[in-house]
Amino acid sequence: MASTVSPRSRSRWLLLSTGALAVVAVIAVALTWSAKGDTTSLASTTTVSPTHSTSPTSSKLTAPKASVASDALFLSDVTEVDPALTTYEKKFGNVALRSLLTDGSAFCAFLNRDKDIDTAMVSVAVGARQVESQAHLPLTVITFNAVDSVALLTLCPALESVVPASDLTKIRKLGAALAVPSN
Repeated sequence: MASTVSPRSRSRWLLLSTGALAVVAVIAVALTWSAKGDTTSLASTTTVSPTHSTSPTSSKLTAPKASVASDALFLSDVTEVDPALTTYEKKFGNVALRSLLTDGSAFCAFLNRDKDIDTAMVSVAVGARQVESQAHLPLTVITFNAVDSVALLTLCPALESVVPASDLTKIRKLGAALAVPSN
């Protein structure tokens, strides 16, 4: 039997699989630092990138301007990209909704401050790891890719200019796939 894969599913798979390798490395670094017990100072005063040295940051984080519409679009799209988040939302309710919005906004704030997507991704992973016992967010590569990509598309699209062109192309393909109505 020949299987048929919709263009939307193929696009989603392409984005998630290509981003997975980079995110695995980022999360592995974050979890390694977390295991060393220095996560509080790492998350609050230092940002880390696999390609940059660790250095304290002095500028403050600024959350993206929020609207009910952008928040609703973010929550809708992020659960479409990672179906496990639909189960997460159903099981944990408002805690899940706040956690997802917080992580999406945090990604935008770190990206805005540091102008580096790798640093933003590590910072969100470290922060999520610290509050996992309260938030119960699935700590998977797919989840982090979904939250970060959809946050860029819906919560902070003005920051697309700081994302490397190759990554931005994949994220925009995801956005185009999300814009196509489901059948």
